[in-house]
Amino acid sequence: MKPVLFACLLAACSAAAPDPVPSPVREPREVAGAPSEVEGSSSSEREAEAGASVDVGAEPGGVARVEPGEPSGVVQAGSPPSGERAGVDEPASLVAAIAALQELTPDPAPAHTTNDVHYLVSNERRHDLFRPELDERGGVQLGVGTDQNYVMAAWSRPELLVIVDFDQQVIDLHAVHGALLAAAPTVEDFRRLWSEEGTDEAHAAVRAAEPDRARRAELLVRYDETRPVVDKRLRTLSRRYAELGVHSYLDTPAQYRFVAELHARGRVVAIRGDFTVDGVLRELASVLEAHGLRIEVLYLSNIEQYLAYRKPFRANMLALPLAEDALVLRTLPGKPAGFHYFLQSGDDFLAWMRESRGSTVYRMVGKAKGDPPLTANERVVLTGRPDDPPAEG
Repeated sequence: MKPVLFACLLAACSAAAPDPVPSPVREPREVAGAPSEVEGSSSSEREAEAGASVDVGAEPGGVARVEPGEPSGVVQAGSPPSGERAGVDEPASLVAAIAALQELTPDPAPAHTTNDVHYLVSNERRHDLFRPELDERGGVQLGVGTDQNYVMAAWSRPELLVIVDFDQQVIDLHAVHGALLAAAPTVEDFRRLWSEEGTDEAHAAVRAAEPDRARRAELLVRYDETRPVVDKRLRTLSRRYAELGVHSYLDTPAQYRFVAELHARGRVVAIRGDFTVDGVLRELASVLEAHGLRIEVLYLSNIEQYLAYRKPFRANMLALPLAEDALVLRTLPGKPAGFHYFLQSGDDFLAWMRESRGSTVYRMVGKAKGDPPLTANERVVLTGRPDDPPAEG
């Protein structure tokens, strides 16, 4: 199979070959410094769209595949880019880039996922703290993870969303999201398809979206195993944002239409890839560069807490065609249970990637062993570079 059509890069630390025996679907749990979040204060909201109603309303373990064999590692959602859809002319360079991305060979699936867990829903709950810098960025959004990419894409409005993750189950789940978005005219319909009451309709939507019988069976298994936790995640996130006064694609018709159309026009590509090897990520960077596409938003979630800035990772990051004003977003565990949200310019991030001495994300953010923990649900804009003089005091 070829890469899925959406533009977010998924963390090298999250995916693996599916387990041979299914295990129970679980809620997101606190693991290795990656706890669930609690509430905090909201950033200022820039939009209150007319007619938008606010609906006040985890993550599974391993899921067995229906049939043996290595999946393709590239998932396509919606219709292939044809140059024109629904009266919209697609730029030729974008159409060509998407076609080239679909031909990339995914990285091999790892023997194990991070903590032997499949992160099929996010446990980060305050992506609004990346605003207003995230809003209306356009360009390419490259990210890791699952549902949080759609929340952020509705705000940043990219022309292409690319997801790279080494967990095949994550890649599969993006295909399921695409199928349900295509079948749901409204956000209320979309959320109902993830509920127990909407199961039969969701099955029909997946069957309609995937013509290949074996692949269709795999996606139906993925939906059945993940439905309860995705349903809970969407309800929890919608309720939290309503409490904060934050509008998202889960309550705002215009934002939902943008996300659904992004999939429908084939502008979401999901690829199985590893950030820490010389592989598909480097090839993806070459495709974007060759077609004049620039990454406006690079979302790394908390993958950097699991890796050192060794040569393959740094080379991958330096190869990415970041825009002049690119925004790099990351999270790190904070206290009480939650995450700290970091924003950084692309130029400053690349300066750290050029640093040849061994380094980690904690050195970048100025945290040393023994320092007090980061505070959850706060945001920081990073401005330092490795050659900056140490701060006084």
